[in-house]
Amino acid sequence: MKDELASLLVGLGFSELSQRRRRLLAGLLLISAGLHVVGLLVFGGWVVLRGQREETTVFVAPPPIKTYEPRKLEHRVKVQKRQRSSSRPSLMPRLVAMKPSKLSLPAITIDPKIINTSFQPKFKAVAGTGMGVGLGTGYGIGGFGEGVSAFNFFGIRGRGDKIAILVDVSVSMVEEKRGGPSGFLRVRNRIHEVIDKMHEAAMFNVIVFADASDTWQSKMAIAKPDNKNAAKSWLRRFNSEGRYGLSHGNVQAADMGLPAVGGTTRLDLAISAAFQQGADTILIISDGEPRVEKGIDQGQRRAYEQKLQDWQQKNADEIADAQWEEKKVWVDGHDGTLREGGPRGPATKGHWEVRRVRVGMPRGMPEAPKPDYWTLEDFLEHLRRLNEAVYAKQGKKSPVVHCIGYQIDNEGGRFLKSLAHAYKGAYRRVASLR
Repeated sequence: MKDELASLLVGLGFSELSQRRRRLLAGLLLISAGLHVVGLLVFGGWVVLRGQREETTVFVAPPPIKTYEPRKLEHRVKVQKRQRSSSRPSLMPRLVAMKPSKLSLPAITIDPKIINTSFQPKFKAVAGTGMGVGLGTGYGIGGFGEGVSAFNFFGIRGRGDKIAILVDVSVSMVEEKRGGPSGFLRVRNRIHEVIDKMHEAAMFNVIVFADASDTWQSKMAIAKPDNKNAAKSWLRRFNSEGRYGLSHGNVQAADMGLPAVGGTTRLDLAISAAFQQGADTILIISDGEPRVEKGIDQGQRRAYEQKLQDWQQKNADEIADAQWEEKKVWVDGHDGTLREGGPRGPATKGHWEVRRVRVGMPRGMPEAPKPDYWTLEDFLEHLRRLNEAVYAKQGKKSPVVHCIGYQIDNEGGRFLKSLAHAYKGAYRRVASLR
């Protein structure tokens, strides 16, 4: 063996190498052999451990399928043939109804909408789960989703299931700088388009406001064709020829919000009505900031009454000598806003009245305290209280409020923009309409 290895190495030229190189080459061969042995041990161990950790696949044969014995099967076939050839009537499957008292239905946790429409839902096969909790194609708050209506409100696009449209019908909306009555007619036509394009399964209402507020319906109505036409016809009554502004309405101040005693551009009344009717989307168009009177503080009122009483006692003789005369006086609109004008002319500021006034009254009569007006923070606090009472307590989401400023000034625009952003809506200023 040694001779053969020596001859092999001689053939490879190993013997011709120096002694130093022989030792180096021998060392390299030993290291290589050692590395191969270690690699084989590691790989072999990994293969053994993997084989032990893997679960053994066990195939379990299914239970044998029940079969009929040849004789029983043959007998059954004969019986069926005789029954078919028999003259007696064949057996028909019957439906068996349980007693109503034994039938348990799940509790309904939502209020279904009242449906008065010619719309007939069409049901389609749906695979899987997730059909919602609605009552059909959009009549509920889930269903197949067709109850949600898309809208384009003067360029603001969105979707809603219960939509309230709030329209400012104050006399300032028909000023000459806003296009006069024809300009408001274009505003009204745009609102008609919004109403016409509502989905028939959605619900809506129209609310107008000026010095007061009036609603078309006391609650949300289905957007069927008859209701759409009725709402548009009702809206045509406002700011038409000879009927400018609004001084009386059917909306009262909400007890659950901040107290108010009067004012102009009563958006507080209109939006309170929309909140109380449960609208999930509120669309507002107005040309100015609302002016809502807080009322006079009782302390201020008592102080004024005491000053007035002292003044009357001090000047009793002069007051007694004063005379009453009738004079034609110019009465400005409240807080400088416009009031209705002539039957055919544009709206004018204030109006003339004949009043009885005291002539010769002494000077120094104390002035009555002037009322304060809501700030933006007061308005948002009012809506927060309404939202808490109407939506939060019933587990509903807050409504989305979109606002349009129709040729509005900067102060009014900031108010509407802040209101829209507070309720996750959009704001847009419209300069003119064609």
